Amino acid sequence: MGFQTIGVKDIERYLERPNTGLIDLRSREEYDVCHLEGARNIPYEDLEEYKDSLSKDTAYILYCERGGSSLMAAKELSREGFQVYTVVGGIRAWQERYLS
Repeated sequence: MGFQTIGVKDIERYLERPNTGLIDLRSREEYDVCHLEGARNIPYEDLEEYKDSLSKDTAYILYCERGGSSLMAAKELSREGFQVYTVVGGIRAWQERYLS
């Protein structure tokens, strides 16, 4: 199936689509400090145990700190039939665009 990369400016447009979710792959501590509104926290190292709670009828936008973990997660999930997008530059890119 594959996955797509999207820029931070595209996140809201993708979230307007039906059956789309947002997953923050950073640690609980990082998530508690700052996260995108509506994001569900599933730390990358815990992703395997949470896969059963994800629906293949939902498209997921994944992000992490800089984009590395979300890229690996997108590869894994897309191989298993999930529709996923990964945010280029992660939350750092979002912070630079919207909080600077």
